[in-house]
Amino acid sequence: MLKLVLEILATTPAKLEREIATFSRREMGIRPASDKWSVQEVLAHLADVEEVGMRERVAAIVEQERPTLPYFDQEARAVEREYNKTDPRRSLVSLERQRRANLKWLRKLRPVQLKRIGVHQQVGEISAEEMITEWAFHDLGHLKQILEIKRYALYPRMGNMRAFYKLV
Repeated sequence: MLKLVLEILATTPAKLEREIATFSRREMGIRPASDKWSVQEVLAHLADVEEVGMRERVAAIVEQERPTLPYFDQEARAVEREYNKTDPRRSLVSLERQRRANLKWLRKLRPVQLKRIGVHQQVGEISAEEMITEWAFHDLGHLKQILEIKRYALYPRMGNMRAFYKLV
C-alpha cells in the first residue's frame, strides 16, 4: 500500500499543473461558492500544509516518543496566511519543490519508523504510515476539489442539459 501512497504523492504536482493549465489568473481566484475555496486558495493550502501539516507531523512521529499532534485549523490558516492573495503558480512551484524533497525523505524511512505512533489532539493514536496515507488521501481530495471547480465553471454554459445535474 505504501507504494501506491508514494506514487500518489509523486504524481500530484503534475496532475495539478495539468488541471490548472487552462485557467487564467483571474479564473483561479474565483470561488465557485462563498463557502468553497478557489483554485488559488487550494494551491496555497497545499503548498502551506506540505511542510507544516504533513512533513512536520510525520517527522515528529518518527523522531519523538508519542508526540502530540495539534489540530490544524485549515480555515483559520487560510485567512491568517491570506491564501486568497497568493500567486497560484508560485504556490504550485513551492509545492513541487517541497514535494520532491519530502518524497526523497519519505523513501528513506524504515519499516520500524513507519510503525511509530503519535497522538492527534482530536482523533487519538496515528502511526507514521497512517499519516503518510492521509497525506495522499488529502492530495486526492484537493485534486477532486479543483475538478469540481472546473465543473462549476462549465455548468452555466450547458443550457437545458443542466437539468440532469445538481451541483452541491
